[in-house]
Amino acid sequence: MLLAVVVSAVLALSVPTVQGQVYGWGGCPNVPTAQNFAVDRWLGTWIEIARFPSSVEENVDCGTDTYTRLQDGRIEFKYAGIRDGQAIDHVAPLYAVFNPEAPAKFNVPYFDISFLPEMPYWILEIDHDPETGYFVGYTCMDAWIGNMQILWIFSKEREMDEERLNGILGRLEGYGIDVSELEYVRQDDTCPALP
Repeated sequence: MLLAVVVSAVLALSVPTVQGQVYGWGGCPNVPTAQNFAVDRWLGTWIEIARFPSSVEENVDCGTDTYTRLQDGRIEFKYAGIRDGQAIDHVAPLYAVFNPEAPAKFNVPYFDISFLPEMPYWILEIDHDPETGYFVGYTCMDAWIGNMQILWIFSKEREMDEERLNGILGRLEGYGIDVSELEYVRQDDTCPALP
């Protein structure tokens, strides 16, 4: 028991706190990224279907992420949602530099804190359809004897087809990602209209 507490403390202190995380043993799983990723078709607002647990997103319903290309070429990631009936306004946007040589792999600085390592943000798979599309965003960072993983599933629709969702979950499990930690986000008619 004491060993588990010590290891958990070391893992928690070895990795900066970010939006959501699940810890695992060993190195990060070897995962492919979306070969069909096109940044300009990805930009816009996506609806959060599921995510790994997160202190920032705890009890947030109606979650969305909006991706915008800024004049300086960076991509702004802006999260929005509802907690206790109120729009959340405490989540600062994140910014990433687009790399055309590895378009589905972004590096995101931690809120412009220069001494922390950049967080990888990879698009594992995507369907660019503007009405029914989805994508899977993933981060994994090695942390001493383990790893820290962050995962989101986004869609253009408030409700994802069960067969599609099960297919995504099966592929993620095949990569070695434990999807049992996923939390499903309430998305219904009470959520604000999308921009």
